[in-house]
Amino acid sequence: MKHISIGILCLVFVFLASIGVEAQIQTAGVLRDEYALGLTPPIKSLGMGGAYVGVDHTMSMNPASLSGVDFREAMLMYGLYDHDQGPTAHRGRGSLVTPVPYIGGVARLMLDGLASDGDGATKLAGNPDIEFDGFTLGLQYGRNIVDWAAVGVGAYPYEKANVELGGAKGEALSQIGSMQLGTLLRPHEKINIGAQFIYIKDDLEVSIPGVGHFGDYYHIHYFAVGASFMPFDGTLLALDYWNGEIEGSANAVTPFDVDIDRWNFGVQQRVCQYADLRLGSNNGGLTTGFTVHITEDIDFDYAYINKAMRDKEDVFDETEFHGFSLTYRF
Repeated sequence: MKHISIGILCLVFVFLASIGVEAQIQTAGVLRDEYALGLTPPIKSLGMGGAYVGVDHTMSMNPASLSGVDFREAMLMYGLYDHDQGPTAHRGRGSLVTPVPYIGGVARLMLDGLASDGDGATKLAGNPDIEFDGFTLGLQYGRNIVDWAAVGVGAYPYEKANVELGGAKGEALSQIGSMQLGTLLRPHEKINIGAQFIYIKDDLEVSIPGVGHFGDYYHIHYFAVGASFMPFDGTLLALDYWNGEIEGSANAVTPFDVDIDRWNFGVQQRVCQYADLRLGSNNGGLTTGFTVHITEDIDFDYAYINKAMRDKEDVFDETEFHGFSLTYRF
């Protein structure tokens, strides 16, 4: 499983190492997950802080959560990342969720594309321009093993990112061995508890004019736990905790090792049969959003994050995110 931020992470790291700016290497190291398909939840979840590990059904990216779905669902999404420094990024995603005949369980097929709107100067030393794009094919599958427990797996068989920073060019490609595993427990009709493990292995090739060519594998792992609680009809509370590590090196002299530690929290409230409102915190950034139920089977969703990339403000400064989606159940 590959995500575009790893391409950005590694390329920024090589660029900084090449000019000897050791103080900012750790900043580059935390460029990690905002652009990852496997780690970026649907718009409904983003509006409530992106907390999804313990949330049931299709608003979660925990593959075990698909096990409770007994319908088909198609979704189209558009997202806009507005960086104070750096280019605007546009994101599109389509997904199809469907029960699997004969073997049981539920599968989700996803196609995701990301592209910066040209290039733009970052906040890094020397204000180098950055430009990037990526494409991902994702698959998930979840099923119940007993009435109160489910398991799921995810795979991203094709993920490729291209990044250009200050004249340096990089290409990152996912490698065999990457995986996503999830579980969801339903101990009570109002309580869900989830866990998820993700291991990512990427191959990065970087070329810097006048410096040389670099290549290496990068390893990333995340472990997350989450819970959701429905104290009243129409009210959903969710909380996630994420812990992980990014490690690798673009050359033998300057390896890096970055720890990941974050909390996501959110609440969803149905205000009438036609609308839901959401509020949350995504790694310290405020989120909000809503759903309009156009019909019983068609939803329009919106999400806003005021500081979408809190760990990356030394690269992009502050980032606002606006996302829209249209969902059809059939």
